[in-house]
Amino acid sequence: MADIRDFATLILDAYTTQDGKLFSELITTDVSAPSVNTLTQALFHTNEKQVKQIMESTLEDTSYALAESMINYMELVRYLTSTDIDFVFEKFAMFYKSFTPVFNRADTFFMMPVIKTLSTLLVQLAFRVDKMGLVGKACKANTAARLVAKVFNIMLADRTPIETSKQQGILHITNLVFKVYFKLNTVKMCQTFISNIKQSDLDLGLFPIGQQVTYRYYNGRYALYQGRLQHAQNHLMFAFEKCHAQQWHNKRLILHYLIPIRIILGHLPTIQLLEKYQLTAPYIDLMKALRSGNIHGYLMHLETHFQYFYSHFTYLLLRERGLVLLWRCLLYKLFMYKKSEQPNASQTLSFEECIKAFVFSSQDESFDFDDIESIMVSLGYIRGYIQHQRQYIVLSKTKPFPPISSLRALTERYNEASIEEHLEQTQQTVPDEIMQLMT
Repeated sequence: MADIRDFATLILDAYTTQDGKLFSELITTDVSAPSVNTLTQALFHTNEKQVKQIMESTLEDTSYALAESMINYMELVRYLTSTDIDFVFEKFAMFYKSFTPVFNRADTFFMMPVIKTLSTLLVQLAFRVDKMGLVGKACKANTAARLVAKVFNIMLADRTPIETSKQQGILHITNLVFKVYFKLNTVKMCQTFISNIKQSDLDLGLFPIGQQVTYRYYNGRYALYQGRLQHAQNHLMFAFEKCHAQQWHNKRLILHYLIPIRIILGHLPTIQLLEKYQLTAPYIDLMKALRSGNIHGYLMHLETHFQYFYSHFTYLLLRERGLVLLWRCLLYKLFMYKKSEQPNASQTLSFEECIKAFVFSSQDESFDFDDIESIMVSLGYIRGYIQHQRQYIVLSKTKPFPPISSLRALTERYNEASIEEHLEQTQQTVPDEIMQLMT
């Protein structure tokens, strides 16, 4: 028990003198650390009641919350080497939860290294437990995210000068929470953290570049989730350019999302870039098909590499929005071919010519005049207008096919409530005879 009492005395000394270095050495879950080894041996001969008495008698007068958290820490150390990691996680979560009120007190900036380390270890342990097959609300990652989010709120509320503010740890904590949310596919939860950080007027440039890169990476992925491609590109470009050159795997990870976004925005990757980061397989043939307007080849390539694109949440982006680029490229090829064959021909493309091109490119003979007209109406990458009665497209004399990168990408947004209200007010009632058939 002497070792446990000595530990409690050292904790009290580190707490009262705000000795961050000593506090970090004492509060650790590293089983090879001298303090953990000493405590583990002492706990073999000390029951829970005795530990509680020692902690309360030593620490309670200074801080009741500190005493409670150290009691829970002793329980964590007692079972730290257990093979039941689910049980260890519960002990860890209990300690972390009780330690949060201690960190919430004033003048606890010196605890920053400890709370950051504990938060990281909590999330990592949660992922290890969840690998055993836990899903939904049973996921330990959900528990970890809720606990870490409370630390985020504590840091956010600190308004002391940044030199001694708990806000110094806010990006570290935010990145951990983002990691959990993306892992659990609960991406919508990220918005609260992003909004709070924006409203706090934090100068993100003051944070370590590694934390900035990670934060911008997750912001980019969140913007992609929202369909805000320009925002996503800006965040991911920052992350890619600022990520250290030696971090090859991290830069490649960023490119999984950045390349598809830039393709849709009209910036195709170079072969050198794809080769450097070993991404030629999913993109070389895709770009060839896109440039040539090969609809069938493009769609077949997406299906061949479906698992890759689907796992990075870019399949639908390339499938739906990439198809529009294919239409544009196909019509451009048709226009240039016509110009080469008939240099003095007018700046027009007939619907019949377009149908032949689309049937040939897609290997789908179902295209008709209505399809072509619908495609032209929805296509925002060509300058010109439609002559409906004469069934042809009149193209602009100056740059009828402007660079895709020069055009602004738009995302359609709908007011679902207004649509439902409109339908209720304008939709005709179903005749009785039809209602009888339906019932």
